[in-house]
Amino acid sequence: MTNLIAAYQRNEIIEFEKILKSNRRTIMDDPFIRNYIEDLLKNVRTQVLLKLIKPYTRIRIPFISKELNVPEKDVEQLLVSLILDNRIEGHIDQVNRLLERGDRSKGMKKYTAIDKWNTQLRSLYQAVSNRVS
Repeated sequence: MTNLIAAYQRNEIIEFEKILKSNRRTIMDDPFIRNYIEDLLKNVRTQVLLKLIKPYTRIRIPFISKELNVPEKDVEQLLVSLILDNRIEGHIDQVNRLLERGDRSKGMKKYTAIDKWNTQLRSLYQAVSNRVS
């Protein structure tokens, strides 16, 4: 049990799952642990996932799946919950099986600023044209 706690605290998902698998019977005998084991597993996966994706702006879901040792469907569900909880900014490209991190609205703000700049340049051009004419 102490090894399980230590693996959980170190966010070592492979060790956590290995201990859980090898001692499943004794761990599941504890009613408290039995009630919360899925939450603990999700929590450790979430922590490992956040640490894994931190340096990337784009990362493939199959790679995450391999690192977490879970099916791609579970990775996608975990990513969706993190996005909806605003723990990560990004979106999932299901066609290319990719997580793209970052705020999409920043790109829109840039285009809006360029459009305003274009409008100001157009009015400046009109003012100069009227004075020259």
